[in-house]
Amino acid sequence: MRLAFRVQNALTLNTMLGSWRAKAKMGLEYALHRSGPLTMPPSQLGAFAKSDPAQATPNLEYHIQPVSLDRFGEPPHPFPAFTASVCNLRPTSRGTVRIVSNDPRVHPAIAPNYLSTGADRQVAVDAIRLTRRIVNTAAALQPYRPEEFMPGPAFQSDAELVQAAGQIGTTIFHPVGTCKMGRADDPSAVVDTRLRVRGLQGLRVVDASVMPVITSGNTNAPVMMIAERGSRMLLQDA
Repeated sequence: MRLAFRVQNALTLNTMLGSWRAKAKMGLEYALHRSGPLTMPPSQLGAFAKSDPAQATPNLEYHIQPVSLDRFGEPPHPFPAFTASVCNLRPTSRGTVRIVSNDPRVHPAIAPNYLSTGADRQVAVDAIRLTRRIVNTAAALQPYRPEEFMPGPAFQSDAELVQAAGQIGTTIFHPVGTCKMGRADDPSAVVDTRLRVRGLQGLRVVDASVMPVITSGNTNAPVMMIAERGSRMLLQDA
């Protein structure tokens, strides 16, 4: 989910990207010194947190960006702001990816089914409230007078926050599990414990899609480990 806050007394990418002069300056700084905003990753801060104290371990991950926009791919807002993206690390909702044609050029039918379980809806509600509490009480942020505008302070009750979560929720670009690895007695498993596609000869899947469940954090390092193991399996079975 992406919560956005308007700020004062701060320069953010919103205002910098809204000026051709500022864009030219950024490009020149990068060309001459390999420094400046063009060297920045999208998120400048990451953190793990619990959506509520009863969680045994952190179940939320934050990505904070000095920019805000309505949707990915659209221009940033014309005022200084930052975005607090908060991700449910252990979602219980399950979606589907289904083949709809024997023509490989036809896109599959993808149904993410976000927020389809009560547990995920509660985590979403708690995550929004936690984010608001952090922004409104953190002493370091107060000089910048943050004002929430997405989803906005009008959303307060649990039902309203679930509705808001559906509006500001999106993928965090780390989908997994469409070719689940599992034992021979698991009817939902696509690949076996050596990453071989069940029922086919000579085909393996070696990527994040074999994860039975998503890891509690970014998938980059786990995918590298899966690739290392997969390459060894290929050599061993050759």
